[in-house]
Amino acid sequence: MSESGIEKDLLSIDEFRKVLSIQNTSYLLLTEIPANKVFVQFEGRFENKPVVWNACIRTVEDYSRNHPVSEDPSQFIDIKKEHNIYNLEIALNIYQIDQAVIERTIIMIRKYKKLKPGRHEYCVRSKIK
Repeated sequence: MSESGIEKDLLSIDEFRKVLSIQNTSYLLLTEIPANKVFVQFEGRFENKPVVWNACIRTVEDYSRNHPVSEDPSQFIDIKKEHNIYNLEIALNIYQIDQAVIERTIIMIRKYKKLKPGRHEYCVRSKIK
């Protein structure tokens, strides 16, 4: 596993599906929960094709500790495609990441049909608290 917590030697989508089937799960959790930052891999679609998403789901507070942010930072999704590796960084205004948060986040990503590379911010923190 790399420093970011995501394995960069990724399996093909078919190999990934086999791993999920063997483990009888719909995603791979690569870190322990609950936590302020977790890494998961799951199947989704991007640019009209099936992909394996490598996702870092974290709290806005965790992100704010290590990055310069405004006084009232927004939640965001950052989508990067690098050499057929599909990375997501998602910051949410919650206190910790648990199984329910992971599953809702996966559903959100799978349902959103027009995902585009780049950082997409939404809902400032103060409006959510």
